[in-house]
Amino acid sequence: MIITQTAGEDTQSMIMSLIPDAEFQCANTTCLPVTNVITSNIRNCQVACLTQSQCIAATFYQSTSNCELFDNMLNQNGNILADVDATSMNIISETRFPPEKWGKLRFVPPITNI
Repeated sequence: MIITQTAGEDTQSMIMSLIPDAEFQCANTTCLPVTNVITSNIRNCQVACLTQSQCIAATFYQSTSNCELFDNMLNQNGNILADVDATSMNIISETRFPPEKWGKLRFVPPITNI
């Protein structure tokens, strides 16, 4: 699924893989959610992840509208637990635009001496 958000001249996008009926489950603190937000639907959860440059994965819970955003997961697909109320999603590597590394830089033309 491709997620895009445009605000003025600020356009962001990413490609996410969806894992229906699943939530991220971790035995240690390396993959606890970095933040929880309440969103009205899964699309808004995806946009919440898109707007957080450190977000690499998310889980949306339909019954509570809770959206968990993750920033540090070594093996997202290895930490899955079945849950019919949840949909988890991963950002596919190198599909975030602009990449975090370059997202805040602006082009400044070189100064030439005449």
